[in-house]
Amino acid sequence: MMPSPAAVAEINLGYLIDNVRAIRRKAAPAALIPVVKADAYGHGALPVVQALVREGYDLFAVAQLREALALRRGGIDRPILVFGRLFPDEIPRAVSAGLHLTLFSKQDIQWIAAAGLREPARVHVNLETGMGRVGVMLAQEPDFFDALAQAPACRLEGIYSHFSTADEADKAYALTQLMRFRTLLSAAAAKIPLPRRIHLANSAAVLDMPETYFNCVRPGIIVYGHYPSAQTSRSVALKPVMAFKTVVAHVRDMPGGHPISYGRRFVTDGPTRIAVLPVGYADGLRRDFSNRGRVLIRGRAYPLVGTITMDQSMVNVGRDPVEHGDEVLLWGESSQGCIDVGGIAADIGTIPYELTCGVSSRVPRVYRR
Repeated sequence: MMPSPAAVAEINLGYLIDNVRAIRRKAAPAALIPVVKADAYGHGALPVVQALVREGYDLFAVAQLREALALRRGGIDRPILVFGRLFPDEIPRAVSAGLHLTLFSKQDIQWIAAAGLREPARVHVNLETGMGRVGVMLAQEPDFFDALAQAPACRLEGIYSHFSTADEADKAYALTQLMRFRTLLSAAAAKIPLPRRIHLANSAAVLDMPETYFNCVRPGIIVYGHYPSAQTSRSVALKPVMAFKTVVAHVRDMPGGHPISYGRRFVTDGPTRIAVLPVGYADGLRRDFSNRGRVLIRGRAYPLVGTITMDQSMVNVGRDPVEHGDEVLLWGESSQGCIDVGGIAADIGTIPYELTCGVSSRVPRVYRR
């Protein structure tokens, strides 16, 4: 028999589908391009995409070539957009796999032209509108769309850009980006027929900026049941897809004045029971939760105490009758209740994306509907 895992991430695919249906109603008639990069934000890209394919979605987005090829090996034959830049030696493999490539400058067009492809590369153009990270800067390459129009090795499938502040309450800069995007689209339309996929709205814009929908939107974190920030609206009802769980491994009756874990960052102020959990930062329970996180055991919230270690963490359960083997909810939803990822992320100064992506590969994903 295989040993039981110390922790598990339960992935509720039924909740996933409920979320995308709610997003689709919100964004209609715009089509959805679900973002499944970073192993579907830690939820497992292949099972997530399989569920979305059954729901009828036919274009997905990832960050890296290796992520797209993993989906191909898993039997996914739908179009996949790769956000990240591909270098010359990667282009033939990506095109033969039927992937959609992103263009960031004329150099990408030149690399594709030099690749000796048997069929045109399907491409999307990323336009710089104020994110300052990647994207075609038409002010520096005013002839970019002329070059693209004269590139038979490229078949234009989409044009997009990315917001940097749409998850903030003040939408002024996001609206500036929208204005720039519209201006750049007009410049593109003067040189080349616009493609059928124009996409700008991320999760935050889906929630709060319907004027940014165009004909496609790119929901990411909201697909998995979490809001991008505390400043976005809750205009779509979401369900947390991941429940991160473990069990109590030991229960220890500790005297008062006894230090707990590395660095003696917590000392008991009287006799108390400490429940030891077989999960730590190597599993995705970040060290930042030391002395500030909370978990649910038997439906009651208890504080994490002491330093989170690589493989174990400790919970102060007072004198309550907690026993080894009791289920512990670290975040998500279960029969015990719910611990909101956004709330506990804010407690340690991060965002829900980082927590779900951080659940490590040694934590098995278990899927249910």
